[in-house]
Amino acid sequence: MAIKGLKDLVYAKITKEDRTATTYDEVKPLGPAMALNLAPSVNRGNLRADDQVLFSDAAKGPIAVTLNTAYLEEEVESDILGKELDENGGLTDAANDDPPYIAIGGRAESARGGYEYFWIYRVKLAPAEENKETKQETPTYQTPNLSGEALPRLHDGLEKYKMWDQSTKVTDKTIFDKWLTEVIDKNWTPTV
Repeated sequence: MAIKGLKDLVYAKITKEDRTATTYDEVKPLGPAMALNLAPSVNRGNLRADDQVLFSDAAKGPIAVTLNTAYLEEEVESDILGKELDENGGLTDAANDDPPYIAIGGRAESARGGYEYFWIYRVKLAPAEENKETKQETPTYQTPNLSGEALPRLHDGLEKYKMWDQSTKVTDKTIFDKWLTEVIDKNWTPTV
């Protein structure tokens, strides 16, 4: 699907995960969206015999995630990167910072109309690359550029989920009312 926009990025920390379930904290705004890139890795192997390839197989690896936002609020940076936020509003980077696994959701405007909504279920981000440079005659901005990996959930192996709000196959359109307030997957049912 051709996409021509990105907005309303949200995240939810994973509070508990094991082989039976994944539990998420509340969904919160991530930051003004600039870019989200997902680059799946696929490792291939070939068995050669009799001067030819007899068998070929592939295994999926982690999905490389690159996330760019206009800025991150202090609470968000602390939350998603495991940094300490002190009572004065200062952020401390430390050797023992441990970013939690999070889910990332949002929506992207479709060239066909409407929006493609998405969730990536289990992402671990690394601290942002920081660039600072002096002002020039032409203004330039330096923005946070986070990278990390998306891995399958432990309990069901799911990596991501997406849905187009204009699809005639969507049986319950109320799902889009909840998309940015709860982590949605294929088992979603409306709450009464």
